[in-house]
Amino acid sequence: MTDVVGRALARLLAAEDATTDVVLAALFSLGARSLLLAALDRSRGPFVAACRVLAGAAWLAAGAAYLVAAPASRRWGGDPALAGGVTALVLLGPWLLRSIAGRAPAFGLALGWGVVLQAALAALIGAAGVATLIPAGFSRLVEDQPLLTLDVTGETGTQLVRWAAPDQAGRSERLITHRVVVRQLDGSVVAEAWIYGDEVAVKGRVLRFSPALNALGVANLYELQFLHNGYERAERHSEMPHVALALPPIGPLSVHPLWRPWQRRLLASWERRSREGSPWGVRSVVTESTYFPLTDADGRAVTQSFRLVLTPGGLSSG
Repeated sequence: MTDVVGRALARLLAAEDATTDVVLAALFSLGARSLLLAALDRSRGPFVAACRVLAGAAWLAAGAAYLVAAPASRRWGGDPALAGGVTALVLLGPWLLRSIAGRAPAFGLALGWGVVLQAALAALIGAAGVATLIPAGFSRLVEDQPLLTLDVTGETGTQLVRWAAPDQAGRSERLITHRVVVRQLDGSVVAEAWIYGDEVAVKGRVLRFSPALNALGVANLYELQFLHNGYERAERHSEMPHVALALPPIGPLSVHPLWRPWQRRLLASWERRSREGSPWGVRSVVTESTYFPLTDADGRAVTQSFRLVLTPGGLSSG
């Protein structure tokens, strides 16, 4: 039974990939065809040539937009690519053969049947494109985006810390520190820190786009800023010291300090122009991840790897 379900899912995924390639090939092929007709077929006058240029630009723009919004998990190549190649050949092949034979190009964008044909093709391709984007858009609304991993190694040390809790006298004490290694998803080390406390979290900034933009393939952007410690109980949180360690620039919102003022102005302007509930809305929010434990319930050092993910709601563990 499991094998049957697996094969059925594989066929459905292959069909979706093939449809995506067919739609892409059709959009780019029709765009190229219209532009070539505008350049090579001068017999129909400047008005028709201008219409062909506009139609070609529209087809290519639609193809570029669909390429950006195409399912991110799709497989490029294999049978789906073959289906796309056949589609391009069907749309461009007859025109190329007629051109090589020295005959007038057929089915160009002109008044009459040419317009009807392209309108029908646009409707058909649009329906197929929407059919592939709906499940992809839904998955983008709910899926988590892995960012990096935090390795709590279980190694400990000590550090002399001086601090003063609110309304209390200053204290000086050697505290146990825990080694935390921040890694990219490929395993490369981003940062390493020795942190005291019961737990650790990551703070950052997230640029949240509206669900409509997320569904079209525009992913939320982020910048991870620093690690900070935490405590499990309120009394320890109020009495014990807190520490934050800056991370190197991580995420698409990380820019050179020279450009930060311009980035802030741009985001502020965008937010001011975004109405609440607008399908093109954007919000910049400071957020922090869930806390990752440094010690277990008995106070022993934890040895575990955690994955930091970007969810529709912010930063979390994966």
